[in-house]
Amino acid sequence: MESLPGSVQVPEWQKAINWDTAGAFKVRWLVICATRFHRIGHLKNALNDNQAVLIGKDGQEIEENCGRGLVELIDEESGSECEYSVRLRWGGRTFDRSRFGHCLKGSVRKTANSPDGFVYAASGVPLTVPQELPVFPSLSATETGLLYHYTEEASRITCCGSHVQKELCQLILPMAVGFPALMNATLAWAAMHSVAFQGQVNGISDPIRFIAGLKARSIEHLRQGLQKPDMEHCDALLATVRTLCQCEIHSGSDQSSAWRVHIKGAKALMNAIDRSQRGKGARPRLLYRWYAAMDSLAMLASCGTTVMIEAGDGTYDGVSAYLDDYNGYSTELSHVIGEIGTAVGAVSQGASSSEQADLLEGTIFTIMERENNLEPVFYPGVVERLTPQAIREYSLCNQAYQHTALIYVRWQLRGFSRDAADIQHSVRKIIECASAITPSYGLSPAIVLTTPLFTAGCEALGEDREAIRRLLNQLYELLKIRNIKLALEILETFWADENTNGDLGMLLCQKNWNFIPY
Repeated sequence: MESLPGSVQVPEWQKAINWDTAGAFKVRWLVICATRFHRIGHLKNALNDNQAVLIGKDGQEIEENCGRGLVELIDEESGSECEYSVRLRWGGRTFDRSRFGHCLKGSVRKTANSPDGFVYAASGVPLTVPQELPVFPSLSATETGLLYHYTEEASRITCCGSHVQKELCQLILPMAVGFPALMNATLAWAAMHSVAFQGQVNGISDPIRFIAGLKARSIEHLRQGLQKPDMEHCDALLATVRTLCQCEIHSGSDQSSAWRVHIKGAKALMNAIDRSQRGKGARPRLLYRWYAAMDSLAMLASCGTTVMIEAGDGTYDGVSAYLDDYNGYSTELSHVIGEIGTAVGAVSQGASSSEQADLLEGTIFTIMERENNLEPVFYPGVVERLTPQAIREYSLCNQAYQHTALIYVRWQLRGFSRDAADIQHSVRKIIECASAITPSYGLSPAIVLTTPLFTAGCEALGEDREAIRRLLNQLYELLKIRNIKLALEILETFWADENTNGDLGMLLCQKNWNFIPY
């Protein structure tokens, strides 16, 4: 601050403000630096209801200690080295005759050959470089910005770790360039994230209509692709279904059943892949583990529909059962959750549950004894990419899902009352595990805690309900996933509505809520 308030002329933008402000004054910017959300999400502003400092309108006052922490992080960011590089392809032309080389004519010289291309050095004269390089020439400036937003920000809240985010972007973006259905779905997801965190999509006056248009175009291209499915593009088709499904679930629409349609579509696609030679080759593990996990969780949210699954042989992706770094819990447990959903559906149609409950509960205990007493086993090559804290938090998340499975067996199959000691023990274990995982703006197993927290919330009593409320609110404030907020709204209604007699299915049917806690 270099002058007193009111010492300079009022700028035009201040005249449009509809609330009282101090007079304009001069400032000197010591540092101008972009700081990513995940670096500051842990800072809480006591002057804004103790919310994360990244939440607030322009001009929001920041409490002193929080502000000091923010300034320190900005100082760290400004001191880091920045690097920008673009991989350029000349289309068979020599460098100086390419479009990019032409603009540098006379200012660069070839210095060396390398197996990967050429090395050029620039002379010390000013260069005239185009302001925009059309990396994606078919996309508008807004769409290109959204694609970058996807890689930097929007993909974070769907990935349990930075290595998963890198793998996701390396898988999705090349496929999206040549597959309009996936490109439009990816842009829709990025736009939804931008609206959730920033309240807008840059350059778009009506973001809701814009997002709807992107999803509609994606679905139209997807429909065309599914009419005559080309097995060479099956991964892109499945990636599109995955992205659209996440868009629908994360939007938190309580009336939409579109996510169910997408999961059924994924199942039909998987069946087609399995019948083809393509199904016998290498598959992108990320896509197929997503499908396996969603298929299992959807069975728990099926409201009585029965989907039979084959008995597992203890191997997944060609290797023994492991803690899935994509979904946050073990592949074997994922299979068991699907079997629980099948058994619950059968019971709702009059089948006996006692024998199946014994078998499933015994399987869960065997998994718990093996996995919780040893170092977690990950897919080959994954553990080397994880920090000790990440390994510990994956293990905690896995335990939360183990107790989620136990609650479903004891609640839905055995018919235990809510206050049963075994039920309440699992509720507290889920709260304990979730509380021990560091809150994070994505890139953490915390992103998949909605399922166990919602399950625990259905059976929680007394102070445990407040703990569930706090943890879900905290998760929502960090991730801004509307489905998390919907999960808490359903729980609040469930806790307050004595007419349901503890029957969540009855409540969901009464309210016509098509909901999956994901």
